[in-house]
Amino acid sequence: MVSVALPTGSLEEPTLELFRAAGLAVRKSSPRAYRASIDYPGVERVVFYKPREIPLIVADGTFDFGVTGADWIEETGAKIEVVHTFDYSKTTDTGWRVVLAVPADHPARSERDLGHGTRIATEYPTIAQDHFQRLGLRAEVIHSHGTTEAKVPELADAVMEVVETGSSLRQNNLRVLSTVRRCGVNLIASPAAWADRSVRASVETLTSLLRAAHAGAAHLLLTVVVPADRWTEVEPLLPARWWRLGGGGSDPRQEVVQGVFRKDRIAEAIAGLTRAGAVEIVETPIGKLASP
Repeated sequence: MVSVALPTGSLEEPTLELFRAAGLAVRKSSPRAYRASIDYPGVERVVFYKPREIPLIVADGTFDFGVTGADWIEETGAKIEVVHTFDYSKTTDTGWRVVLAVPADHPARSERDLGHGTRIATEYPTIAQDHFQRLGLRAEVIHSHGTTEAKVPELADAVMEVVETGSSLRQNNLRVLSTVRRCGVNLIASPAAWADRSVRASVETLTSLLRAAHAGAAHLLLTVVVPADRWTEVEPLLPARWWRLGGGGSDPRQEVVQGVFRKDRIAEAIAGLTRAGAVEIVETPIGKLASP
């Protein structure tokens, strides 16, 4: 039996959607409840915490399995097992960035233009200290507990902050000076859980279901009818995952194939297949796409 820690805040809804797609719907007694259940025989306990807390409570064995951001694993220094990484956030399918930002009219054009003693407000004091040490700059790191953009100019000269689209920085008259690191969502396990054969097997099963759901959402299945005399033009356009279904019904001069295509390239794929001679293309959503 596995205990699970899930994130509140901006990662909550996309994470719940991923679990739903994986057939692991998380059930709460009310929207504001912090305890939940999953209709899956291997899960005994589900509790919601802030992403910054999850690495530590998984590391110490309070929970076997958790979902958090790579930034909080680095910030806390928690000793956990990273089982898998997904690139999603509240508003994007590409994760998020931790950036260094300054006022729009600041003269600095690179990090090294910041002088010694520059005041940096951030929710990531450890990451910030390490970053400026690598740069050889002595920054004054101010631990922010929220509304970080508001710390400039009274309390700080610059901020180290999370961005997804960058709109919040722009609304507060800040511009990105550099990207400190790119982050994704990490599925993590405690060292104790990872060392226990039966618990590890349950964690790996959960991870496989979540991976399959995430991959399925990013792909579509195309069924393509191709005249036999155009096969040599169509075959090079098929993806790595494709297979023949056989002849095209009553017409022996046609081939029917299926392929798994990336959703973000589907328009380009259909246009190319049509130009190459495909006479019919049917698009089908994929619920789960499992792979080794």
